[in-house]
Amino acid sequence: MNAASFLVLLSVLQQASSSGGYSTVEDVTSSQEAPAVAQESKTTFKLGFEMGPLSLPSGTPGGGQDIFAQAFPFARLDHGESFGIELGAPLRFRLIDAEPKQTADDYGGYLRHEDWDTPSDLGQLLRDLRIGRDDNVANLRAGPLQAFTLGEGHLVDRYDNQLSANYHPAGAILTVNVGPTRVQAMASDVLATRLFAGEVRLDIGRLASDQDKHYDRYHAIAAVAHDFGRVGEERTEAITAVLAGGDAALYKGEHLQFFAIGGAGTRVDAGSPNIGGFGGFSIRGNTGRVDISGRVEGRYEGGNFRFGLFGPSYELARYSATGLHEPPLAEERMDQNLAGYAELKLSVGSGADDEMNASATAAVEHFTIGRTDTDFTLGLRFPGGKTLATARVIVVGIGAQPRYSAHAELRQRILDWLYVWGAGGTVHFPQADGSLVHGYTAGAGAGVDFSR
Repeated sequence: MNAASFLVLLSVLQQASSSGGYSTVEDVTSSQEAPAVAQESKTTFKLGFEMGPLSLPSGTPGGGQDIFAQAFPFARLDHGESFGIELGAPLRFRLIDAEPKQTADDYGGYLRHEDWDTPSDLGQLLRDLRIGRDDNVANLRAGPLQAFTLGEGHLVDRYDNQLSANYHPAGAILTVNVGPTRVQAMASDVLATRLFAGEVRLDIGRLASDQDKHYDRYHAIAAVAHDFGRVGEERTEAITAVLAGGDAALYKGEHLQFFAIGGAGTRVDAGSPNIGGFGGFSIRGNTGRVDISGRVEGRYEGGNFRFGLFGPSYELARYSATGLHEPPLAEERMDQNLAGYAELKLSVGSGADDEMNASATAAVEHFTIGRTDTDFTLGLRFPGGKTLATARVIVVGIGAQPRYSAHAELRQRILDWLYVWGAGGTVHFPQADGSLVHGYTAGAGAGVDFSR
């Protein structure tokens, strides 16, 4: 994970209660440092470069550990709160090759071939794109997608498009608000026919009344998600799922909101689709410095459909649903069962540099067939804003064929223009037969950046 993706993840964690939120740490803090008018017209530039050694598996069964020198140049332009773009590319130059015969097609013999062998890999040049504010009629966010949730997450939940070690797409999220209707659409890869999803949320109160007290209290929701499964020459089985549901406010105050939620969903690409249903409650409390939200649901699901189908580990599950050598998610069949789902999101701090800012999320789903899936994230920014840390652990198939993904990173600014970083975690490499090869990666280095 490089500087740009780290900032994106920390921001996602800081705004954990906003579904599909996508901004940077600078966005969160700058609004508190300048008047809105001045901030809207302010233009800033940033140039940076970081490098260091990186250890990465060869990605083949039984393969060794390669050593790379990683260089990451990047440039960023921001104009107020309505526009921002960051471009850059992590360039990995092989220093020590664990399997020399496997790397004859590397570019120039040194630049890692797997990082640039599909059109989708060009997406990693776009580190971040932001057009429009969250309160505008429409806004667009593009770049790496990490912990993205569509609506309440019953189809696309905490999705990460960066889990596959040889696949580096740029995703995009478009949000449009017109009257009582909110439409959100996402593409996991803007350069390939991969996962596309959308949700329409209708505010019944705004539709039926012009009184503020009825707004944002009752919603009808419809969503669809389809994965074409095509990246360059690679093909995985297509999946299509649909959902209908809604929510109703049981209590809605200034600092506390409590909703009842429910709905049903199914896969429509399968020959004999199975219908699942869910019901539960969601809650959110916000004191200004502490933002906490959560969901508790009971679910009936199984067969070829379950809620959160396109979840945090989906980029690996589309090859092996659980474990490393199991059938892909598109072919997985689960006995009809009940499941309990719980999610908690906590954010502490105002975003100011002179105080501690922390965000944490946890999601757990337990199936009565004896399987449990979990996802935990943590983001910390220490007082002074010079020390940043993130961590994420995803475990699926506990009690069956477990698979875990983990990553942690620490960044420390030494001078105004100089910082050091260290990172480590797991990586997975899809194979031609659909299985996954598991390995570990670690890296460290230094970076410089300049702003004006």
